[in-house]
Amino acid sequence: MRFFFLLATVWMTATSGSFAADTHYHLVENWGQSKWGPVTGVDVDAQDNVYVFQRSESKPIEVFDRDGKLLRSWGDGMFKTPHFLRVDPAGHVWVTDRGHQQVFEFDAAGKPLMTLGKKDVTGDNTSQDAFNGTADVAVARGGEIFLADGEGPNTRIVKFSPEGKFVSWWGGKGTEPGHFNVPHSIAIGDDGRIYVADRSNNRIQVFDTSGKFLEQWTNFGTPWGLFVKGGLIYCVDGTDNNVLLIASTKDGRILDRIEGLHNPTAVAVDSTGAIYVGEVNGMSVKKFVK
Repeated sequence: MRFFFLLATVWMTATSGSFAADTHYHLVENWGQSKWGPVTGVDVDAQDNVYVFQRSESKPIEVFDRDGKLLRSWGDGMFKTPHFLRVDPAGHVWVTDRGHQQVFEFDAAGKPLMTLGKKDVTGDNTSQDAFNGTADVAVARGGEIFLADGEGPNTRIVKFSPEGKFVSWWGGKGTEPGHFNVPHSIAIGDDGRIYVADRSNNRIQVFDTSGKFLEQWTNFGTPWGLFVKGGLIYCVDGTDNNVLLIASTKDGRILDRIEGLHNPTAVAVDSTGAIYVGEVNGMSVKKFVK
């Protein structure tokens, strides 16, 4: 009888959306042949190569194979305050520089392709070609570019054409749905929905590509960085919780978690399901596998 009571309790806990008691992942020890600086961005390409963005004058962008072998690097002296890094569906690498208020696009070898924003020029929420809080960037399959311009005075998402032309913006400071207080990270799901880590409002907001508000989730603590893949959303909370949460994109129900991190800022997942977490104060990239 006691067995069935415990079984029922576990089932009720799981179906109510509470956190799992034990993670299904374990740490891969000593991954990555690098002397890390503060890591603020991480992503993977179609070949499962891992791109890392770190606050360092030397080799701020490093590329590794899945086993952690360094393949190449670039960007020496180019950035003031490195922030997020994304690899788009075409395999191009995008980074945000919160210091110079710019967004850069490179090919996979590090050749510059496009720059958004004017170096050291700031704008407000209505500006079309100047930013003030360049936090994160995401690129849709059609090539549209979405910038989270929100770690600073600005509090908006900015949409650009694939050619980098301003299209629109949405947001503004506030707590109402569709408004932001530090939109810190942005990710696009397989279904085209846009997920925004509204950090200081302690929620994730979901939009369509025109900026129409769809829903919000408030069960992710203080969301710092987002990644969406295969119907799952991965969210790192780099405050006192220092945790990675894994949830369904259907309803935001949390399915798993990884604890014991050190100020995690960015997260990415490769084709095998391996998870990479960039830690800004921990100054490392941690790899987790099932």
